[in-house]
Amino acid sequence: MDAKKKKEIKVILQKMKEQKLAEIKQNNDDLASVENFKDDAQDFADTATNIYDKELHYDLTEKNKKQLMDIEEALERIDKGNYGACDSCGTEISFERLKALPFAKTCMKCLNGKKGKGRK
Repeated sequence: MDAKKKKEIKVILQKMKEQKLAEIKQNNDDLASVENFKDDAQDFADTATNIYDKELHYDLTEKNKKQLMDIEEALERIDKGNYGACDSCGTEISFERLKALPFAKTCMKCLNGKKGKGRK
């Protein structure tokens, strides 16, 4: 992959990183609100809603943290010069795939091969 395309992907990844950090902060703020609200729960329905909201925010935060780690790893691979190579087969991942999912670690061929295993 040429330097211009890597730079384009790096900009996309940096924007994604900023967005994920903002989403994590928002989820943490929302979770704090839910935690504060639990003291005011009047009945079982309110308590159940609070528990559901709390679990939802935990799940969203964990998902965002995982994506943030993937983004940071991709930025690291760009800096080290090994970005864009498939972890499974070593071939270059298509620019179209990387533009759509900049932190992809596998090419479409390997991804489809993994999905197809076990199916008959």
